[in-house]
Amino acid sequence: MPSETLWEITKAEVEERGSSGSEGDGLEIGEKSVFFIGSKNRGKTTIILRCLDRDEPPKPTLALEYTYGRRTKGHNIPKDIAHFWELGGGTSLLDLISTPITSDTLWTFSIVLVLDLSKPNDLWPTMEILLQATRSHVGKMIMKLGKTNSKGESEMRQKIRSNMQKDHPVSCCWDYS
Repeated sequence: MPSETLWEITKAEVEERGSSGSEGDGLEIGEKSVFFIGSKNRGKTTIILRCLDRDEPPKPTLALEYTYGRRTKGHNIPKDIAHFWELGGGTSLLDLISTPITSDTLWTFSIVLVLDLSKPNDLWPTMEILLQATRSHVGKMIMKLGKTNSKGESEMRQKIRSNMQKDHPVSCCWDYS
């Protein structure tokens, strides 16, 4: 059994990526967007509040919620800004996916899928519906990007391939070759 917690592993991976300078084009990007999707009432808001070090009780997400966090790296250094989006309602509000995922935000975007493991019969359908809707919209944004910048489209496809772990269970679902 590993002695490290999920938080420690994630922190170490982020620090490793930061120290190796693996931001793609070498530019330092101080803004990131994270989109939380998943089963209804499964702790998405709690995760966001914990990331922001906020000690407040989570409130139910009505539709699509946005919050952000800032962190100063040092004097005269730009702040890191994290944009947190949360889709409430499980699979019932998929049309709202188009709000946080745009061709502009695609470059610094990550998706966190939160599932209810206590309901195994709902697990696969929920995951499939959410990932398919997200993948479809990301594909549309990549096509839109290609209409204005063909080099940007190919760079985005390469970025998606390089960011997805080869052995990740859903890596086959995100092939934008």
